[in-house]
Amino acid sequence: MRAIRAFIDRRLGRGEAAITVPILDGPLKPNAALDEAEIFAELADADNLAATEKGLVCSSGRQVLRLGWDGRPAEPLASFGVEVSALAAGKGMLAIGLDGEGIEIRGGPHDGRRFGRSDGGPAHPTSVAFLDGDTLLVTEGSRRNRAREWRRDLMEKGADGSLWKLDLSTGKATRVLGELAWAAGVAPTGSQRVWLTESWRHRVLSVDLTTGRTEPALTHLAAYPARIAPAVDAGFWLSFYSIRNQLVEFILREDVYRRRMLAEVPEPFWMAPALASGLSFREPMQGSQLKQMGVLKPYAVTRSYGLMVQCDQQMRPLRSFHSRADGAMHGCVSACERGDDLFVASKGNGRVLRLSGAAREG
Repeated sequence: MRAIRAFIDRRLGRGEAAITVPILDGPLKPNAALDEAEIFAELADADNLAATEKGLVCSSGRQVLRLGWDGRPAEPLASFGVEVSALAAGKGMLAIGLDGEGIEIRGGPHDGRRFGRSDGGPAHPTSVAFLDGDTLLVTEGSRRNRAREWRRDLMEKGADGSLWKLDLSTGKATRVLGELAWAAGVAPTGSQRVWLTESWRHRVLSVDLTTGRTEPALTHLAAYPARIAPAVDAGFWLSFYSIRNQLVEFILREDVYRRRMLAEVPEPFWMAPALASGLSFREPMQGSQLKQMGVLKPYAVTRSYGLMVQCDQQMRPLRSFHSRADGAMHGCVSACERGDDLFVASKGNGRVLRLSGAAREG
């Protein structure tokens, strides 16, 4: 019966076969807050923010750096042979996700502990979070595609992501959930229930770590959700890779065209979401964007976008910060708070932004 319903939906363009995209409205109403924010630091491939007493720890390509709160230059903390794809600070430790290798712990009582595919654990971490001093939660976007290959995984319609629980004392890795359509972010709630983003299904799930049972908390999102960061008021900050558009939704349903595009077109020019756009005259969609007097309209259809959403304890959106089609602060996939300020990494633009008072105003 399910197969028959799916066939009818594909013929009529409804259900999961529909190419409609929810609009940004209400708490998600577009603005230019990210473009108006203070630039705290310029850092190529700025990503994975974590606040510590000594400064703001962040990743940049294969490095982990620390930015002083007083504006001092970036201080290198660690360098690796592969890209740093995830980062979390807690209990005097840094949990570092290495794209293609796994997890490494630096500092604290579990210094030097490693997890990887050879140990039966995740090899392509997309986010990490401390559940407690001895337990680490890890999302793996895909078993076959690396974290930096998120666009390929979307266009291949991947669904082999997973959520892991790692015991730092014993070295045991336990897979909590599998067959996820790109697990991108995880956040503890103070209990055995955690929030989990599933990007390609445009939703946030509530997951019971004890039973593995899931419940949808936020669905039919207008963008691809990425990492989740805690807020001081017990809420959360939800980041996004980019917003959805009907053209990409249509291509995802045209399998012959999609496969030929992946095989024949260089990746920078795929008709797919991106962390940044407008970098080359050969990029798609530029001719369809609305321009007048050479000015790109903020409401134009775009491959890249900047979006950070504040949610309450039940993952209900409260307000949002945007960088629209005509903005530059796109690909905001990581955030953290310090005091009353919110720090956001715009990976697409290579900037770390500070939104003064944003944590307090919510």
